[in-house]
Amino acid sequence: MRTMKTLVTLTAAAICLSFATPSEPPVKKQPSAAAAPAVSKRLSFPRDINWSISYMKDLPLVSLNWPSFSLPGLGPVQFTFMGVTQTVTPTAVNYVYWAGTSYTLTANTSYTMNIGGVSYYFYWPGNGYSQCVITGHN
Repeated sequence: MRTMKTLVTLTAAAICLSFATPSEPPVKKQPSAAAAPAVSKRLSFPRDINWSISYMKDLPLVSLNWPSFSLPGLGPVQFTFMGVTQTVTPTAVNYVYWAGTSYTLTANTSYTMNIGGVSYYFYWPGNGYSQCVITGHN
């Protein structure tokens, strides 16, 4: 008798389920803007780079330095100072040097360095080894 009662209960349950309204599939929730990963800003090379120009009077040596960065597809770039051009891949190295007596700078005199087609203007404030002051670019 117990088996018959179980069988009737299961059959009734199956019939009830067949008439039930099917449930909607779960809705995929879009991630909120706060949860989305930050999209990195594409750099405008060379204007968005934090360049640093230094001068070592005793050598003499002019150096152009920049922080590490990634810019896919950025191949060799030309860096020109006092008529001498060097070509490097700036995502692979962080500096360019110009050395020799032809690179002796005069204090508080405006100089131009071309970085990837953009002219940067700077001057050396006059102390032995120091950072130059970049005054602008075109």
